[in-house]
Amino acid sequence: THLIEKAVQAVEHGITVADETAKSLDSIVEGSEKTAKLVQEIAEASGRQSDAISQASIGIDQVSSVVQSNSATAEESAATSQELSDKASVLNDLVSKFKLNE
Repeated sequence: THLIEKAVQAVEHGITVADETAKSLDSIVEGSEKTAKLVQEIAEASGRQSDAISQASIGIDQVSSVVQSNSATAEESAATSQELSDKASVLNDLVSKFKLNE
């Protein structure tokens, strides 16, 4: 009977260990599922951020293009202004040579 009692105790201990192992495995599975969900959410957020960065880059390129165009226009305007100023000076010199009778 002593051997039977030891065998029963060993079986009971085995059942306890198996139950604890099952609970631990359930906890690990639950943690893994939560981790997988978080990884998926991070991946989705990263995708959205990537899209936003692409859109921002496109916007910056467009602004850069407008700035370059404005710069070229400003240079052309400055050259035209200088040309008009030079012509006005020549015209002023020519007009000053005329004498009007009063």
